[in-house]
This record gives sequence, structure tokens and C-alpha cells, in this order.
Amino acid sequence: MTALLSSPTEAKPATAKPIHNRSGLLLLSVVLLAGVTAWLTLIAINNINDFGTNKALLQATMNMEALIDDPVRGNGLEWRALPNELAAPALIAVIIYQLATVALMWRAVATGVQALRSDSPSLLAYISRVNHSLVLFLLLFAGFLISGLYFGYWLHLGPVQMVHFTLLIIGTLVALLTNILPVASRALERETAR
Repeated sequence: MTALLSSPTEAKPATAKPIHNRSGLLLLSVVLLAGVTAWLTLIAINNINDFGTNKALLQATMNMEALIDDPVRGNGLEWRALPNELAAPALIAVIIYQLATVALMWRAVATGVQALRSDSPSLLAYISRVNHSLVLFLLLFAGFLISGLYFGYWLHLGPVQMVHFTLLIIGTLVALLTNILPVASRALERETAR
């Protein structure tokens, strides 16, 4: 008899997974974040393991040699060139920043996995950690784009610029997907309550 009198909007039993787990959006967000985090982790590892190549690439950007050797392109930018000795400290700073960013991103991934495995709705903690880590991620690649623009690297290192744009776009998409989770959860709960 009590089952007949209960309201369809009553709370679900404690054993039911939160709606954001059942929709698949949380899983999608965690998988995308894990992929981007693995990518940045590999970039940081490559910067450490192949320091010479990455230092040479950064040096070529900062000393602007390709533009200086070009009689036409970049003539108005050449005064911005920096000495080769600054490439190694700049790369070390980038590696430290990347490692700090990766640590926060993996922490967010772990929080997302915990939210997927848990019966308690820990969505807010996941979203907060994703947002904090992606701020660093997006600042990293925006910084690369801005500093690269300063040194005119689009004139001779177009593929590098495209990687930076791609990662900026992917980071933004992960942020959008993650932050839409509460909206989607509310809509799914209303649909389920019908």
C-alpha cells in the first residue's frame, strides 16, 4: 500500500547511481580529460628525455634565426630576438609548469574516476578540479601562442603553432563538456521523474 502512496518525485534509493553517472556524460568527460592529460604528460616527458631537441626548437623560436635569414619575412620583428642562452632556462620553466599542470590534471582524473565508481554524487569536486587544472592547461597553450606570435613563429613553424591551437581548442571543449554536466544531470532527472 505504501508503494501506491509514494510520490514519483521521492528520492531514489541510496544504491542508485547518481544521474550524471548513468547518462554517460561523466564517463565521456573523464575519458577526454584522461586523454588530454596523458598527451600533456607525454609532452613533458619528451621535453625532459629529449631536452636537446626541444631546447633547439625553443632556441630557433627565440633567436628568430629563420626570420633574420629571410630577406623579406619578419624584418620588422627581428629586434625581438633573444640570445641562445635563454632557451635552456625557458625550457626548464616550461617543464616545471607542465609537470605542475599534469599533477593537477591527474588529480582531476582520479576524482572523476572516484565519482564514476561512487554512489555519492561527487560531481562538484570533479568539476572544480577539472576547472582548476584546465586553467593552467589553457594558460600554457595560450602562453605558447602569445609568445610564439611575439617571435613570429607562425612564419616558419606553422605546424608547431597548429599543435598549440589544437590543444587550446581541445582544452576548451573538455571544459565545456565538464561544466555542462550539472545542466544535463538536472534535465535527465526531470525526464526520469516523469
